[in-house]
Amino acid sequence: MLAPSNILGVALLLLLFAGTCLSDEESMLWEQRTALGKLQCEPKETWVYIDSQLASYDDLPDKDYYPHVVTVLRCLKSCSFCGNSIWGVPRKTCKVDTKGPKHVVVRLYNDVELSRNITLIEHKTCKCM
Repeated sequence: MLAPSNILGVALLLLLFAGTCLSDEESMLWEQRTALGKLQCEPKETWVYIDSQLASYDDLPDKDYYPHVVTVLRCLKSCSFCGNSIWGVPRKTCKVDTKGPKHVVVRLYNDVELSRNITLIEHKTCKCM
């Protein structure tokens, strides 16, 4: 009978040997698992149309301005994974945990107002829920 330390050594050698002889399918599965595991539930940089973020009474969409889009941080379901990456099974969804302001400036054309400061809502932290 092998001692526990010898069994561990044999198991390690078998794993190392098996790792060097992985089939293409096993290698692809490993890469897929690793890629899913890297999709952390955290705010990711994305872009939004400014006018889609404004209150309905805001007159900015009726004016000529730029830029029309800006970057914001968002908890994106499609860019985050909350589950078992080995089996590729989602368990929860990455959702916003805390929000905060993001200040942006737009330049206006043909107006008395040359620029306007706008406050958008940005996701600060996300959580698997």
